Amino acid sequence: WEENKSTHTTKTEGGGTRTETTYSYGQTWSEHLINSGSFDDSSSYQNPSSMPYSSQEFAADPIALGSYTLSNDLVNKINWYSDLNNDGSLISVDNISDEYAQQNMVVYDNGFYMGDNPGSPDVGDTKIKFRYIPEGTVSLIAAQTGSTFSSYATKRGRGSILLLRSGYHSADDLFTLAERDNAIVTWLVRLVGFVVMYMGLKMVSQPLEVVLDRIPFVGRFAGDLMGGATSIVTCIVAAALSISTIAIAWFAYRPLLTFFLLGIVGGLVYLMRRNVESKRYGEADHEIPVVNAIPIYKDGHSGADYV
Repeated sequence: WEENKSTHTTKTEGGGTRTETTYSYGQTWSEHLINSGSFDDSSSYQNPSSMPYSSQEFAADPIALGSYTLSNDLVNKINWYSDLNNDGSLISVDNISDEYAQQNMVVYDNGFYMGDNPGSPDVGDTKIKFRYIPEGTVSLIAAQTGSTFSSYATKRGRGSILLLRSGYHSADDLFTLAERDNAIVTWLVRLVGFVVMYMGLKMVSQPLEVVLDRIPFVGRFAGDLMGGATSIVTCIVAAALSISTIAIAWFAYRPLLTFFLLGIVGGLVYLMRRNVESKRYGEADHEIPVVNAIPIYKDGHSGADYV
């Protein structure tokens, strides 16, 4: 069994919050043991306390590339697995050394199955699959060290290079693929940094929402309105600070890009300031005009008006 938890938080009168948590349970295949003792409803949903088998990986030693052998660092980069095709000769219960498993397992897909019915799995059933990495062509960039390879230290001494890919690739292709992978990881890290910065700034403005929530009758509405406004402002500020951090970090390597990013930050600040000023002018335009009026007096007896 696997436990799924969903939490919903709502505001209450007086600035408080109420949190409701809903638990749901479903069956799933897991490579690791799931402890059902930590479930909210552990009495109704129980998992086995141990697993009969654990995942294992076996690597050939040595792994040769022509007349050279690959180092452990290069072997760890080989990860293009394929499912082992079952032709009846490799996957067979006759090849199982454990007597209990040999009697209780059946061949299923590209592995073995231990349970009553593979088509309708139950909690406690075991499924074993086999994958392998076939022989093939690889391309690498490394430093030759005797009969093996090691990381290549750059001339500037700021890092090392050790690249390996499946198939044939030129040196330019390998560097291009490595730059693409680094760019993806880098932007993911920057996105995480932006989210963390946004959450931090949002927590700073949270007390103001709580104060407004405590206003009688209109507190919840005022708090939600302030929460939406602070979210927009916080997002803009977090974006500006994140871009500034990225620009400063890039100054030593890409000064032109640094100035470009700082220009974007300046544009965001200008737009925010212009928006505030336009609101001020808008409020001034809607003020009640002052009119110099001359009073008119009326004589109650004759009905004549005097100016």
